[in-house]
Amino acid sequence: MENKNNLALNIENLSVKYKVYEGTLEVIPGLSMHVEQAERVGLIGEAGCGKTTVLKSAAAVLHSPPAIVRKDAIEVCGVSVDGKKGVRSVRRNVSMIFQDPSSSLNPTLKISTQMTDILKSQFPGRKKAEYRQMMLDALDNVSMPAPERVLGSYPVQLSGGMRQRVCIAMALMKDTNLMLADEPTTALDVTIEEQILDLLDKLVREKKKSLVLVSHALGAIRKITDRVYVMYAGNVVEVGKTREVFEHPRHPYTIGLLAATPKLTGSGIADGIAGDIPSYINPPKGCRFASRCPRCTPECLEAPPVLESVDGREDWMVACHHAGEEAMA
Repeated sequence: MENKNNLALNIENLSVKYKVYEGTLEVIPGLSMHVEQAERVGLIGEAGCGKTTVLKSAAAVLHSPPAIVRKDAIEVCGVSVDGKKGVRSVRRNVSMIFQDPSSSLNPTLKISTQMTDILKSQFPGRKKAEYRQMMLDALDNVSMPAPERVLGSYPVQLSGGMRQRVCIAMALMKDTNLMLADEPTTALDVTIEEQILDLLDKLVREKKKSLVLVSHALGAIRKITDRVYVMYAGNVVEVGKTREVFEHPRHPYTIGLLAATPKLTGSGIADGIAGDIPSYINPPKGCRFASRCPRCTPECLEAPPVLESVDGREDWMVACHHAGEEAMA
């Protein structure tokens, strides 16, 4: 890993809990990750594994309370995400595309007003006509039909897919170093999905931006990202170069996750991974994947595994007591 001051994002020992009626949800017990400048990183795992919580923590938009956040460090472009100064720095250097566009847009303001506010903060002193053209260009880049009408509309007057495209356009307009994309194409038609992902890929490459992409479209993760973090029940269980992890996964969860991906060959429907994510109120003391793992042993039930290098390599880490066994390759 590079010097942390040269990183676009550095998270060290992040812990997130939620107080609920039944008790305390221990969602993320202690997660660390980093993103280098101009690097594209994927974050994959089942729904409910904590991926969105990680992104919201990095963007300083995770509400506390109800969340109880502890960390050794969260730094964006070398600046600690603490206090008002840190939050302001995050908002200058980070753009985030949320999975739910309804939570990102103000229902009482027209789209033009919301997009203009972003442009004025990023590019102050421009003329109204110039701002309007920048907005139209941004909407055109995400294949928005009738962009002139969209600018004069309120969010409620747009479909879910159109609102998501507005959010993506707003994120692409910002001149930031780090982009966090949380399932950015969930509400889009499949014909538009690939266009948007290609646009994101083109943008971060041309402008040398850093990207963290959360997506269930593993083909997009493989195509766009340089490295990938695999999360299960709040823990990183495997991290390495995307192509190597996809071709030779070492953690049993990664193996099962990739095997469950539908294939274009039409060779049948995958069985998926038996069982469910464990309860966050009373998580197991050992490996959180143990109850679903075909290689579970008594050691897995007693002691949580830690990330260790694969074949002595620091760029490929796996958290599994049996990762070195030949049958896992």
